[in-house]
Amino acid sequence: MNNPKKNILIFSDWYLPSYKAGGPIKSIASLVFYLKNDFNFYILTGNTDLNNKQPHSNIKSNTWHTLEHGERVFYFSDDFFSWNTLKETLRTIPYDVVYLNSFFSKKYTLYPLLLRKTGFIKKNILLAPRGMLGGGALELKHKKKHAFILLSKLVALYNAVCWHATSTQEENEINNVFKKVKTYTIPNLTTLPLEERKNYNKRPQQLSMCCVARISRKKNILFAISCLKHVNQGTVVFDIYGALEDKEYVQQCEELIKTLPKNILVSFKGEIRADKVETVLQSYHAFFLPTLNENFGHAIVEAMLNGCIPIISDTTPWRHLQKKNIGWDIPLNKATIFVEAIEELVQMPQTSFEEKSKKVQQYIRQECANNQHVEAYKTAFMALISQ
Repeated sequence: MNNPKKNILIFSDWYLPSYKAGGPIKSIASLVFYLKNDFNFYILTGNTDLNNKQPHSNIKSNTWHTLEHGERVFYFSDDFFSWNTLKETLRTIPYDVVYLNSFFSKKYTLYPLLLRKTGFIKKNILLAPRGMLGGGALELKHKKKHAFILLSKLVALYNAVCWHATSTQEENEINNVFKKVKTYTIPNLTTLPLEERKNYNKRPQQLSMCCVARISRKKNILFAISCLKHVNQGTVVFDIYGALEDKEYVQQCEELIKTLPKNILVSFKGEIRADKVETVLQSYHAFFLPTLNENFGHAIVEAMLNGCIPIISDTTPWRHLQKKNIGWDIPLNKATIFVEAIEELVQMPQTSFEEKSKKVQQYIRQECANNQHVEAYKTAFMALISQ
């Protein structure tokens, strides 16, 4: 007789059909997709998308829903969520392990950690900080963040928590903040595009680039625009898709755009629905994102899967791209190299672009289709369940 499937309880601020928070949503959705035959998933989340006040129109709040891959999802409304309603909801879930998807989330990380500290949650917790402990991320609002970390250590809030890092870089970031902790280092899982790229149109002296990201200081869009100021060759289009999180920062970007030479066309395109991202990416030559820090970089991976050549910073797990001849990962103090990479792509003819684009796709597909990563997740969850 087969043993019944074990149950994983996931806390996350956002889950499908939300999409604006990007990577964390994709991380959970991919985990469910690949492990749905091995575990039952229960997900506690909010009923709105990032920066939205209106709840999802097609989702009834404060009740359970069964989604496409069998995951059971409870969408809390703000007025219903409380310490007591969370406890009452948890009493109805036969969970064997808890998986948290943020370091700073009040509702979906701090509440469950406090419930474990008081003894209400007795199961093991695996916490994925999602890049929030990286140096670039901690420097933003650093006084507030460092004060919180100090206080959390004083009250031992994270004691006995196991950590999920998606790269050795993130493992080091976690250990720089919390010494000698148990960490499972497993890359995020990613689903492949529904359609293969067919459009490889590229003329010399023309380049279309995009980025798909939340428009915030962490994504370093202002730096990207400043690099374009020094591109003197050809016609370059740079389209920026994503939620305009920081209005002051966006205004700074718009002021800099006004100073660009006439051969550089930069536009904010607004938010893009998740089901449209694939088609949009396949219409561009390159993906330009000199981010301050990414623990994985779902947007980068998705762009590469759809044939965009990456021009990114060296603060992500996607390293040594030049050596592999599939793009550039460049130190942020080397702005001239970003300019040189863009100008090289500007001059590139269609045959060379198609060859490079296909090489990018082949590389990232091999990385994403790694069954060892799926098995590593199974092993990690079963280890935590059996302890």
